[in-house]
Amino acid sequence: MARVVAAVAFWLAVGLVQIFNWDEAGPWKALALLALLAAVPVMLRTLRRPVAAINSSRIVIALVVALAAAELIYGATRLIHPRLIDMATTTLAAGHAMLAGQNPYVLPIDRELGGAFAGYKYLPVMPVVYLPLGLTFGARGVLITNLLLQAAAVALMLHLGRRAGSRAAGVIATALYLSLPLVAQQLFAKGTTDLAAIVPLLLAFVAFERGAFLSGLCIGLSIAAKLFPGVAFVPCLLPPGNGARLRYALGIAVGLLPILPYALAAPGAFYDNIVLFNAIRPPDSTSWLAFAPEGAAVAARSIVVAFALAVAVHVWRRTPDLTARSALAAALTLAVILAAPTAHHNYQLWWLPFYALALGAALTRPHRGLQNPAVAL
Repeated sequence: MARVVAAVAFWLAVGLVQIFNWDEAGPWKALALLALLAAVPVMLRTLRRPVAAINSSRIVIALVVALAAAELIYGATRLIHPRLIDMATTTLAAGHAMLAGQNPYVLPIDRELGGAFAGYKYLPVMPVVYLPLGLTFGARGVLITNLLLQAAAVALMLHLGRRAGSRAAGVIATALYLSLPLVAQQLFAKGTTDLAAIVPLLLAFVAFERGAFLSGLCIGLSIAAKLFPGVAFVPCLLPPGNGARLRYALGIAVGLLPILPYALAAPGAFYDNIVLFNAIRPPDSTSWLAFAPEGAAVAARSIVVAFALAVAVHVWRRTPDLTARSALAAALTLAVILAAPTAHHNYQLWWLPFYALALGAALTRPHRGLQNPAVAL
């Protein structure tokens, strides 16, 4: 019963995040995000218990299949009349510019802002991901790419669940993730392109035990698609041993190389659109900071920096397992969103797969005092 309550509480909290969005809802969204963040220490304590011999029931497996089919059908229906947000349309425009040998950071791609901030607001790997199908199918190509990336994300979550100690962990995590209306809405009704940065992070977890360089490379490629959430994951996947840490740093550096040609060709425009724009961006009503007193943003960001350093020290000294690292990454990403001037719905895609993985693993741990841990879910 406790497992069901925990799963429902997670679903309801994410539902509240989706409901509370613009206007006066910003502070309420922050409370829902804080509640999800506050649950992470509970998950971490639960994850310290040994893995239980839990089998995925046919009902849960059937639920995953049904949810995946429903999402596929929903995505297919959105292909009829695709409506993309500016994140997707500017990504297609940037891809076309890059293909023509132009620099998207000096072009008026973001026409709503204009001036020094008219350039592309994301990093060059993102257009590369969406360009192949975008060239052929236009707006529909973005949604088809999202379908493929979502399939990859689900497959990686199932794999990471097995690595967490039981097949049930991955099945439960996938069921939680696919059941969230917010995910399908963002990927297929809006055409958000965040999965280009998230799938490499899932790959970084898969690659973690195979090699520090490969894990770092995946994080670097994620950052080279979009600055966040990849930056928040850097301390969470620090490997043990100085040699491995050097290879990890080298991998990140190599993954960042696609940025260099564009940054070096127009350093001023690149800085304006990637660094300065985000540094001076005023809060909008999706964030509690729009309603907070002056100085709250500085305090919130200082707390996030301290939290990131604490996570780095913890990972450096304790070497947690992958599920604990996943929980820490989700927590740090939630903290970043809470300290950001905007908390748009697509940002929630950054932490949801990793939170679901940690929660799925936690739900496969036995309760205290449970004599027979073989429980079917």
